[in-house]
Amino acid sequence: MLKSTWITRRSATVLACAALAATGVGAPNAAADTPGIDAYYAQTGWATLHGDAGNRKSVPVSPSDEYKSAWSGLANASVLTAPVVGPDGTTYVTTGLGPGQSNLYAYAPDGTLRWKSAEWQNSEDFDSCAVLQSPLVARNGELYVSDCNQLWAFRPDGQVKWKIPLPDAVPGAPWQEPARATPFRPLVTAQFLADGSVMGVTTWNKVVVVDPATGALRAPVTQLPATAAPAASQPQPPTLLGGGLLDPELKAPAWELFWGGTMPQANTPSVSNKTGRIFTVASDMTKGYVYGIDYAPGADGAQGTITLAFSAPVGSGSGSSPSISADGSAAYVTDNAGILYAVGANDGAIRCTADAGSNGGSPTAGPDGHIYLLGDQGASLTSYDAQCQRRWSGDYSALAKDVLPVSPTVGEPTWSAGGPPTITRDGLLAPISLGYKVPLGPGRAPFVATDFRLVKIDPANGMVEKVLAAETGESDGFTVPNTMNDLVVAGYGAIGTSALEPARGAIDPRLPDGHKMPPLRGGIEAFLPAGAPGAGSSGSSGSSSSSGQGIGSVFGS
Repeated sequence: MLKSTWITRRSATVLACAALAATGVGAPNAAADTPGIDAYYAQTGWATLHGDAGNRKSVPVSPSDEYKSAWSGLANASVLTAPVVGPDGTTYVTTGLGPGQSNLYAYAPDGTLRWKSAEWQNSEDFDSCAVLQSPLVARNGELYVSDCNQLWAFRPDGQVKWKIPLPDAVPGAPWQEPARATPFRPLVTAQFLADGSVMGVTTWNKVVVVDPATGALRAPVTQLPATAAPAASQPQPPTLLGGGLLDPELKAPAWELFWGGTMPQANTPSVSNKTGRIFTVASDMTKGYVYGIDYAPGADGAQGTITLAFSAPVGSGSGSSPSISADGSAAYVTDNAGILYAVGANDGAIRCTADAGSNGGSPTAGPDGHIYLLGDQGASLTSYDAQCQRRWSGDYSALAKDVLPVSPTVGEPTWSAGGPPTITRDGLLAPISLGYKVPLGPGRAPFVATDFRLVKIDPANGMVEKVLAAETGESDGFTVPNTMNDLVVAGYGAIGTSALEPARGAIDPRLPDGHKMPPLRGGIEAFLPAGAPGAGSSGSSGSSSSSGQGIGSVFGS
């Protein structure tokens, strides 16, 4: 989410062929044994926010039947995007802490902190907007990540390779005041292109393509058509991500970004491994758009070109990052009304739609053509086929009743899906929050999470196959396995808990003993298969969610 003019539209086929034929001079160690754009990514299964260039959230691993907490970190910081994994097994995570603190951390597989970015003070430093994206990890281990106003390249040892300023916001954009610690114009996670270039789109809808070796522009900065969107209709809870979890100056723009409000661009672009085409979703004041964008590298040192191949209208709101189908024929997106769209990758035609009730989650795209969607605020977890026909809608009430008692004051327990599912060889990994709906006044009964489980779900029917682990925090985001080691890492945002923090005194007395609101904590937690060295060595954070009831069992047996 990055003096430009649209270049006259040219043939998408010609541009795609030119991109794939580029030599990739200065590219981050592409390899002949990995085809296409994927060759530039760290070969770890999860090298960018949604895992890969297609935003598919799919990793070719087979999960264990049971996991134990191995280590955790950064409990004082909200983690809102995915941890990513480097070629040596290092886990990288971004945070949004205020001045005087660091916002990029590198952890060894055993949980040792290898390095962290320098503590920041002003707009020249690596600042709190890091929390809005995951680092892009190259095959050679180098990292590319934006903060509020700069794009940075880090070497695997944490040394800064280069940094460049990001383009100015559009005229009249908010959060640019001189009194701010830094102006707000970040990318929302970068991707690689077919020649190895690093590409991103700023929150103000400007496309940036740079040389990974130097940071030099490889094409003119290009403004996409939409330049502003309506403000988020959902009111921001006053205590959201308080208690030091997030830089206070970042709360307003982060809230708008989460809901696709104010700024036209709030999503991670995807890139086709087959054609090199870029897909991104944006919004103006009345409509949303899926853009197909082609980049053609320049010859003999000249800059390349960026061309709009199509603009497919969808519903209002920048609802999700686009996920590309495994066969490359379609991009799947949702809008802020929760409508699912399948958009033809070649021509931008709307192939099908469905009212999916998913207005904030990027689709997970499976190798068999099926897609999986997180519903509004975790209210559902559903699957659709390539024709937008619903396959199933998961119901995890039985899991809630298996873990939690019926409360005499607030009734039966219920559930919420904590983050988008991750596809593995053997099923879907998904965090499920368990808790109760607690009445707090007329017409207000928010879901209060008390316990947290990582589960494996059968992709054929949406049913829980196994409860894999008890999580000690509120997983608002991604569950990240990788191909380098047996770790599974979860990020904890504490969005719901922090929003309800002022009501803790009214809520906790009404909840059953042993199942109260969890402590206000963020960070990451890493899990290892039960019995592996280091598994079970991480202490509980004090949350009731550390209870091991049902862990490792076949659910319902």
